[in-house]
Amino acid sequence: MKKLVAVGPKKTELIDEEMPVIENDNEVLVKNKYCGVCRSEHYDWEHGKPGMSFGHEPIGVVCEVGKKVTKFKVGDRVSGLFCGNTEYALSLEKCLFKIPDNVADEEAVLEPLSCLISAVSKVRIPVVGDKVAVVGCGYMGCGAISLLAMRGAHVVAVDINRKSLENAKKYGAAEVYTPEELPAEYLTTSTDHNDHLSEDVPQNERGFKLVMEWAETNESLDLAINMTRMCGQLAIGAYHTGEKRLVNVEQLNVKAIDMLSTHPRETELNIEACKNAMKLLEEDKWVYKHVPTKVFPITRFDEAQAELVTKYGKFMKALVDWTKTDGEPYIID
Repeated sequence: MKKLVAVGPKKTELIDEEMPVIENDNEVLVKNKYCGVCRSEHYDWEHGKPGMSFGHEPIGVVCEVGKKVTKFKVGDRVSGLFCGNTEYALSLEKCLFKIPDNVADEEAVLEPLSCLISAVSKVRIPVVGDKVAVVGCGYMGCGAISLLAMRGAHVVAVDINRKSLENAKKYGAAEVYTPEELPAEYLTTSTDHNDHLSEDVPQNERGFKLVMEWAETNESLDLAINMTRMCGQLAIGAYHTGEKRLVNVEQLNVKAIDMLSTHPRETELNIEACKNAMKLLEEDKWVYKHVPTKVFPITRFDEAQAELVTKYGKFMKALVDWTKTDGEPYIID
C-alpha cells in the first residue's frame, strides 16, 4: 500500500509500505477514500522533516473486521479518529463511526467536527440570546458559529475577507464585520481604538463576555483580546502548531481575561463528540453540510497544503482523494 511522507520542505511523496494486519479482535481495517487537509500540519509541511507523515482526518470504507467487532461490516462508509496518511489504516472499533445514508462522504470529516463540538462545549454562553463574537470565519470558525447559534447565542463574526463573512452569515452569524467596520462599543481596548469609543456605552458594557478566536494570526488574536470584556472569556481554537506568537499580555492582565485553550486532545471527549456530530448531521440539527470543499488527487497534497493560505473566498475545506493519482482538483458544495 501507499503512505504519504515528507521528503523535504514543502515536498511529499508516496512510498510503499506493508499492509496493516488486524492483530486486535476489536480492530477494523479501513480503505481510506479521502483525508482532510488540516492547517495544523502546515508548519510541519513547510519545514518537511524527511519521513514525517501527514493526515489525521480520514473517510473510508470498511474492508475487514476483527472477531469481536459488532458495529461494523465490510462495505460500511466510516470516519473517525484513526490515521488518514496511508491507503489502508487500522482503527479501534470505539474510534470508528458509520456515515449515515443522508450524509455525503465529503461532509463526514469527523475529526475536525469533533474538535469543534469539543471546543464549543467548553465555552461559557452566559444567557441564551447573549452576543458572543467569533474572530476568523474559515472552516473551523464557521463551524463554531453554527454551533454557537445552535446553543442560542447571537453571534457577531469578524474576518478580513468578505466572502468569509458571507459564509459566516450562511452558517448562523447574526452580524458580520471586517475589523475596520466593528462598532465602537464592540471594542474594549484602551489603546489603538480609544479615540473611537462611544462615551454613551459604559466601559463594562463594551466588548463581549465571550470571544472565540480561529484565525491564527497575531493580528486576529490581538483583536480578539481587544473585543473581550473585563473578566470575559477568550477561547482560543487555533494556535496549536507552529512557532511562538506575540500577544498583548497587558490587555489580558489588566482586563482579568479568562483565557481558555479549547484544543487539547481528550480521547473520550472526542469520541463522544464524534458520535454527537454524526447524529446531529444525520438529523439535520447541525447546519453544517454543503461546505465548499476542494478535492485534490493524493499526488497533489503539496498543492492542497500550499492553497490553505490562499483559499479564503474560494473554498472552505480541502480533501485529498486516495483513490486518484491524477486529474485536476475540483470544488464541490
